[in-house]
Amino acid sequence: MSLRISKRLKRLLTSILVVSAISASAYLLGWSSLLSVAQVSVNGSGAANLVLNELSRNGIEPKPGDQLARVDVRSIKRTLNQLDWISSSDVSRNWFNKKVSIVVQERVAIAKTISVQNASVNFDSKGFIFTPTSPNQLMAQGKLPSVTSQSRSNEDLTAIATLLEQIPSDLRYLLLDLESISITKSSFILMDTRLNASTLRINWGGATDIGQKSKVLTALLKLPENKAIKQVDLSQPDSPIVS
Repeated sequence: MSLRISKRLKRLLTSILVVSAISASAYLLGWSSLLSVAQVSVNGSGAANLVLNELSRNGIEPKPGDQLARVDVRSIKRTLNQLDWISSSDVSRNWFNKKVSIVVQERVAIAKTISVQNASVNFDSKGFIFTPTSPNQLMAQGKLPSVTSQSRSNEDLTAIATLLEQIPSDLRYLLLDLESISITKSSFILMDTRLNASTLRINWGGATDIGQKSKVLTALLKLPENKAIKQVDLSQPDSPIVS
């Protein structure tokens, strides 16, 4: 009989200890100042204030004194990744130094244009269209080559984005010295860039068959007789014209 009571008592004590441990952990994580945010850092951008303001506007800005366990890491990352001027973000919290770290990567523009809404927009090297927002992005506007379109339609912007996105890695050096991109009334995309210290104009035609046109262009640029090439017409990739 005493053995049964002893076992019941042990089980009762074990249950009390488990419940107490869970309660203590919940208090420590959710209410105790021992695990509150000591510091919030934003790295990778000179627009930390814009990042924090956006989080504040959504009610998820982490602040010193907040409980670490209540910092909504997923919501913070999701909110930042929805900003078009940011290409990626990472959010972490360190339980030892009680620091919340936010790291963002800004989009880097390679060209600019004016949208149908008469707003300044940029293209990154992958063809993504975004609004320059951070101080670094705004400062770069004066040095960016312009994209011009006679119709200034969304279709033209989409065509350029498609081209930039599909240019293969072995031809992306042509974007480093990009001078301008324009679209004709017939929707042909003309790209002016630098090659061997000289201007090279590439007529891509429409934003179709970019893979085939890129292979043709790569082959043409490798030919010794094309070292002084000035223009390439790829509008009909089966019959390219070089001058």
